[in-house]
Amino acid sequence: MALSTLTARHLETGSLRLARLGPEHRATVERFQAEAYARTRETLGTQPMPLDWDYGEILDTCETWIAASGGEPKGLLILRRRSGDLYLESIATLPSAAGNGHGTAMMSAAFQRARSLGLPEIRLVTNALNPALAWYKRLGFVIEREQDLGDRTVVHMVAAVS
Repeated sequence: MALSTLTARHLETGSLRLARLGPEHRATVERFQAEAYARTRETLGTQPMPLDWDYGEILDTCETWIAASGGEPKGLLILRRRSGDLYLESIATLPSAAGNGHGTAMMSAAFQRARSLGLPEIRLVTNALNPALAWYKRLGFVIEREQDLGDRTVVHMVAAVS
């Protein structure tokens, strides 16, 4: 899916428009993540890692993008620029928007952002029990390693940016 617009403040892909959020949007981001990750908590039986984050630090150090369609929020994408890759901190859709292609559109935007920054790879970490693991693999991510954290096993994944 090609992006029609790419700037430092806005991304567009099809009917999905992503706008960059700043520190003043902390409460909005925290509410969105709590709602988006509620179903993950139920599926995994444990607190999803993004719900333990300090969103003040995230908003200061990461690119945080809210995705909307028809003027309504649908997803949130959090990207961290690193020296050799773009790290996907979080990609989440609201339960009401799940299954409508918004996650795929946001992932397309993440790959476009990596290309625009000249970064050759995107990395992420997910729970080994996350149903999205198969989706990540379909999008070209491969497992680099698994890590036992006691209460969960996390899977480190990487995808080449072409």
